[in-house]
Amino acid sequence: MKAEPLVHLVADTAAVPSPRTPERKRQDKRDPRLSVARLFSEEKARRLWESLPEEHRQDHFDSANMPEDYGRAFTKQIIDREKGWYSRAISFRGLPEPMIWELAWCVHQQVAEGYAITTGRFQELRRGLVLAIEHGGPQARSARSLMALSHEEWAREVQRAVMRTDASRNARLGTHVLNSVKRLQDRLAHAYHDGEWWRLDVWNPSLDRRIPQREHEPWGRSVANFSQLTTDWFRESAKWWLSVQLSTERYVWSSVKSRLDHLKWFQWYIDQVGCSGPQLVESPDQLRPWLRGFVDSLNSHTVMSGPNKGGKLSKNSRRSTLVTIEAFYRWMYDNRAEAVSVLGDPRWGALNAHHSVLFRLEDKPRLTNHPPDDMALEDEVISKIATGSGALAAPKFEGGLDDRQAFHALMLLIRTGRRMNEVLMMDFEPLLPLLTTSKQEDKEPDGFVARLAYQQTKITSGDPPTIPVDQEIVDIIRLQQEWAREFIAAQGAPEGTDPRYLFLQTRNNRLGKRPYASATFHSRLGTLTEKLAITDSVGRPVKVSKTHTFRHTRATDLINAGVPIHVVMRYLGHVTPAMTMHYAKTLAVTAEREFLRYKKVTADGRTAEVNPSDLYDLLHLDQRADRVLPNGWCMLPPRQICVKGNACLTCDKFVTDTSHRDELQHQLTQTEALIARRQTQFTARHGEPMGEDNIWLAGRLAETRALTKVLVALDQVSVHEDGQFRAVRGAGAADRPEPPSTTARQEPTA
Repeated sequence: MKAEPLVHLVADTAAVPSPRTPERKRQDKRDPRLSVARLFSEEKARRLWESLPEEHRQDHFDSANMPEDYGRAFTKQIIDREKGWYSRAISFRGLPEPMIWELAWCVHQQVAEGYAITTGRFQELRRGLVLAIEHGGPQARSARSLMALSHEEWAREVQRAVMRTDASRNARLGTHVLNSVKRLQDRLAHAYHDGEWWRLDVWNPSLDRRIPQREHEPWGRSVANFSQLTTDWFRESAKWWLSVQLSTERYVWSSVKSRLDHLKWFQWYIDQVGCSGPQLVESPDQLRPWLRGFVDSLNSHTVMSGPNKGGKLSKNSRRSTLVTIEAFYRWMYDNRAEAVSVLGDPRWGALNAHHSVLFRLEDKPRLTNHPPDDMALEDEVISKIATGSGALAAPKFEGGLDDRQAFHALMLLIRTGRRMNEVLMMDFEPLLPLLTTSKQEDKEPDGFVARLAYQQTKITSGDPPTIPVDQEIVDIIRLQQEWAREFIAAQGAPEGTDPRYLFLQTRNNRLGKRPYASATFHSRLGTLTEKLAITDSVGRPVKVSKTHTFRHTRATDLINAGVPIHVVMRYLGHVTPAMTMHYAKTLAVTAEREFLRYKKVTADGRTAEVNPSDLYDLLHLDQRADRVLPNGWCMLPPRQICVKGNACLTCDKFVTDTSHRDELQHQLTQTEALIARRQTQFTARHGEPMGEDNIWLAGRLAETRALTKVLVALDQVSVHEDGQFRAVRGAGAADRPEPPSTTARQEPTA
């Protein structure tokens, strides 16, 4: 859960020291773009211009000089719809020369990365900049670079110029300039920055290739903004620490994002109570009360938004925040001499051993990781989801979502049990040959035919991540490949180009370099959840958007089928058996819940006296698999031997429940048919039917009477009570249902 600002929390300052240092009220609330002007130099801008191919070094582009790759990337601007006139031209004319160089370089970079250039919006940007330079204030009139002003200042200058000229025609020009300049300045800031990449306050991997990244990073398009760490020494040291962890592969990019969120809590506390620089307090005696105040702040915080709104922060959220801050300070203590040199702040050298262990054991809540009981979906639920998933691909005029990609991705999730990003970030060609000794014609029609490679984005393992797949999965992938090729061709990609990923982002992805966004997929499945309104067997709503349930379901099915644990581990991509046994525990809990939800009745239709929980434990603790019957359970003590053969239905040690009703009904039907068939044979041979005193017939009639009683009793047992499953009560309980009249007294048996 992302940390919310603690704006309303009142700290217990009576127990927390409040050093009156200059940093206590210091609020360096700078926007990282306010200082972008210092990054610019005309020489740097010229180098960007000279790095472009010669045909791309132009102050305008139209039909006369348009490069081929630009023509495919520039969108059409409608001039006259009725006459069919349109334009793809853009111009930088009327702007200072360094600004032309910057705009030309930005356009080239966007085209090379597969983004579309919206010509109409680009022309609005140029018009707004020209207005600001000609009619704005002194700063705008003297500007020679996009970096000369912040994006907010450019917007204000444009609005001022609009008011002095034609306000009605350019009313929204300032907003367009604000958004466009913001994106362009982000790109230029990384290009102009000559220092180490981590010195910037905004880390953007999609713009700065120096930032270490995995080959396939699910969060690679997200930005880490350190400007919210408003204390100088804290911000700079946090950037250095996280950059080292990222460079040494101790953390991945998603880890950096979460650790930065944790550090924001510490910044809030510093803003509230103050500190004495990196040492936090003046003397070691003050450190423990200061830190205890921070722990109390986390414990008493009320969440302001999200599903837990109005509640407290979860134990895991509080623990992870404390662990991150302690790891940060432990690392800074171990590297304090280097910190003085790298950060230029001698105060880091004053850290002592107290700063290497900030929090005590009792400060950190226990880590909890208990999956909910509904993580493994029932077969009927999976069938309903698969049946209704066609709404994802159906056209919008039919009430669908018109998203074939989401439909194909959901089918792969259900069939393979992969994580969401493992599917969405698959290579365009993820299928590998299946090495086998059997001939193609000898293969099973429903057997494995290939191996599927996927992106293992959560853990690192030595083996390439692949799983065997059947023909149905291969067909889904081929259909998605066909869709992806058609999509990038329609976007203007060069002929013969294959996208990088199988599932593609549909906006600004002309070359197929960016995968389908997980947030978009989650939104699609949320809409599907509302459309289908599926519930499980106990009436709980099923959220299709909880994609990890498909992984739990697949793992549970494999374990339930008796697949060895080490094979399940390899299939799921787990490193340790403990991860796999997590799913086995889910299976065991599910099995026990299914066993306990039904009342147990005896052969004469009475409620069984044994408590179902005790019965479940006895069957498993004593490993009494021989007491599990096809139609119930045998309650004979473990050390006793049954001498009645198959006469379970007339035995007082036999118990069953409604989960076996179909089997019991089938057994009754078969027994009645057997009696009728034997009577016919007996009559044909002896001239008269068997009497009820016949030993064979008496035994069978006793069985049919017992089956009838059991079925009647089961029909009168309610599985629900007030919408909840209840534990089965013993025979002497006051609320035990009275046996029906047909079972008031036990019939004699042969």
